[in-house]
Amino acid sequence: MNDFITLDGIGLVHFYTSKKAKGLIISIKKNNEIKVAVPIRIDLNKAVDFAQSKIDWIKKTQDKISKKIIITNNDYCRSDAKKILVKRLNQISKDTGLSYNKVSIRNQKTRWGSCSSLNNISLNIKLIALPSRLMDYVIFHELVHTVEKNHSKNFWNLLNKYLPKSNQLNKELNNYAI
Repeated sequence: MNDFITLDGIGLVHFYTSKKAKGLIISIKKNNEIKVAVPIRIDLNKAVDFAQSKIDWIKKTQDKISKKIIITNNDYCRSDAKKILVKRLNQISKDTGLSYNKVSIRNQKTRWGSCSSLNNISLNIKLIALPSRLMDYVIFHELVHTVEKNHSKNFWNLLNKYLPKSNQLNKELNNYAI
């Protein structure tokens, strides 16, 4: 299945079959494109009914996305970004005593950063386009994951210990999209 159907109130919706989807999944892209991943066992009519039942949620989500600042990577030199990000990561690591194994700088589509179970940190090249306080927030966030691998209360308390008002920075970061 690979169908484009116009739904009242929201416009064109792309319905496509996904072997990985275990349930119906609606995603809204930066350009407000609406996609519905449909598991193999579900027919198009049920998928359309599902999407129609979620119109209010879709509109709210589109509104949130339209208010976000979209960060693109048109003007970033990978080597410059790597120098800036690695230097800042090393400084924060040294200041906090939070160590990591390896670092990679990537052009990721959905994540600002990540930390693996082996304490390898990956940072998005687009971080350099953010205000420095938000770039630092992501770096602190990933370094705290070297100690606490989840987003438990303990994680947030530890992050707040190293970076007071981190919850405000998290909310501010949500105003940006990759």
